Amino acid sequence: MSPDILLFISDQHAPQYQADGQMPVDTPNLAALREQGTAFDAAYTPCPLCVPARMAMLSGLAPHHTGIFTNNDTLPQTTPTFLHAMAAAGYETVLVGRMHFIGPDQRHGFTRRVAPDFTNSGWVRPQKTLEQDFGVHTQTMGYKWCIDVVGGGASPVVCYDDMVLDALEQYLAQPHSKPQLIVVGTYGPHFPYVAPPELFLKYLKTAQLPATWQGNEPWLNAQQRNLQEPNTRAEIVLACQAAYKGLVEHTDGLIGRARAAFDVFTQNRGTPALFGYLSDHGDTVGEHGIYGKKSFFEKSVRIPMVFVGSGVAAGQRITAPVSLLDLGPTVCDWAGADPLPEPDGQSLVAVLRGESADADRTVWSEIVDKLPQGGWTYSCMARHGQQKFITCHRDEIHNQLFDVIADPDETTNLADAQPDETAAFAAAAAGKAGTKAAALTTTACIHMGGIAAVPTAEMVAGKALESTEAPGGYHGFRQHTAAGVAYIDSQTCHEGVDFL
Repeated sequence: MSPDILLFISDQHAPQYQADGQMPVDTPNLAALREQGTAFDAAYTPCPLCVPARMAMLSGLAPHHTGIFTNNDTLPQTTPTFLHAMAAAGYETVLVGRMHFIGPDQRHGFTRRVAPDFTNSGWVRPQKTLEQDFGVHTQTMGYKWCIDVVGGGASPVVCYDDMVLDALEQYLAQPHSKPQLIVVGTYGPHFPYVAPPELFLKYLKTAQLPATWQGNEPWLNAQQRNLQEPNTRAEIVLACQAAYKGLVEHTDGLIGRARAAFDVFTQNRGTPALFGYLSDHGDTVGEHGIYGKKSFFEKSVRIPMVFVGSGVAAGQRITAPVSLLDLGPTVCDWAGADPLPEPDGQSLVAVLRGESADADRTVWSEIVDKLPQGGWTYSCMARHGQQKFITCHRDEIHNQLFDVIADPDETTNLADAQPDETAAFAAAAAGKAGTKAAALTTTACIHMGGIAAVPTAEMVAGKALESTEAPGGYHGFRQHTAAGVAYIDSQTCHEGVDFL
């Protein structure tokens, strides 16, 4: 009998923020998942940015293969996702909520959508309309303005996520004939750093300044410095941390609702069940003077990944590195669907069933981002064993090597003290990312701000890429529905519709 599968995918959840994590938060539902299932405690995103991470996750292809490095791009319709494979195997592939799809294709292998999306990029939307929906939160959805409004209060994120869970519960209360692959997408705990007031005040009492909150480490590279929010007051740092913890606790409550409804659903159908929780990337929440994602520090690049269900080993803690790229191969393997051709990820089914993970595996993450002096550059990260290496092209003098087990806050750069290990990582990065033009076989397309497609060789070689104004101005989150075009009103949280 085919198993029913539910994947709960949050946005921007650093796994250090949970009940047994480095930053304790009351997350009883996540704790139950970890106790009853298999948790991957060294899972990494292939890119610490929403759309590149999600398109890599769906396709099983690393960003340097998809060519997607910004939030204003998407997979071509000719690129299959693991959802296509599951649909071909007879599954109803259902998206409930957020996936941050960009452009007219709002499916990419999903056969049904039962709740609208919520994002601030991808559709041209009048600034006035955006301001009416978001109010004081209009700019705080972006990382450069995310600390402008911080505290306890009403949040469009919380409102949206509650609507998504209502839609899921309604869907699971209905009979369905096909085996189900249901993906639940919430926006939280993504900033704005505004949590329900009682949760914000709860965590403000115990908030502590990170050791690196001032961001004055001399070894920071150019891309990291460009992400910093300089001169942030200590009380703002503490408030961001308290609000983020509150958002994580709220998300945990939604996870509990989703699992309870899914358990009843599968029990009534008499089907095997697999429930998974993961996120697309994390959030540094002020460490190293950085808020949100886009860096390769642990709280930005590591993600939660835990599975529980029929046949999943209970109480397992996997410390070997794994990747978000592994999700598609794992789901297809678990369901008996044909795998996608030549994925960059690998199936974790054997590990879920109790076998040992590959402790010698190296897991990568990569990004293309702006430099302070203008232009774009490529950066990447490699995790192997206890060590993590970070390099920024055109700023290799600030290469970084960390022992993330002994130094989880990444306060000590070991690159100079361990030159042999650093050189070995650097050589591997050059081959993996194709920083030597002769080794390049792919083309990376950067569409942020209307930039034309450029060969990866030129991009990595550091040739200037001039940014132009994005056509149409600010991007909103308009979505096509069966009735035409509808806006998602964050104040009233419109009911979800089944998308074309």
